[in-house]
Amino acid sequence: MEEVLREADVISLHPVFDKTTYHLVNREWPAMMKKEAILVDCSRWPVIDEVALVELLRENPMFRVGLDVFEDEPYMKPGLADIKNVVVVPHINSAYKKKLNLLIHNAVDS
Repeated sequence: MEEVLREADVISLHPVFDKTTYHLVNREWPAMMKKEAILVDCSRWPVIDEVALVELLRENPMFRVGLDVFEDEPYMKPGLADIKNVVVVPHINSAYKKKLNLLIHNAVDS
């Protein structure tokens, strides 16, 4: 894993959530990554220690992060929204029309 973190330009997170992935990304993980790397969290779980992330993003403006989930959903840690090297978007997968229709039909059929 350390070799991947050192070499990758982009890391996209999609882990299952259990006790081994809670705060999987802490101060150590990004410290191993390239300074200009991009970290994208597409999980639905608190796999990133957001307090550590805020500190790291302030210390290294070249490091970039994309988030569509927060540790304490729907709330962000203080300072996260003010940092220029983070992109925060809503998790809108269910807003996709076909998926939304499928969800509605499944609910009605149940």
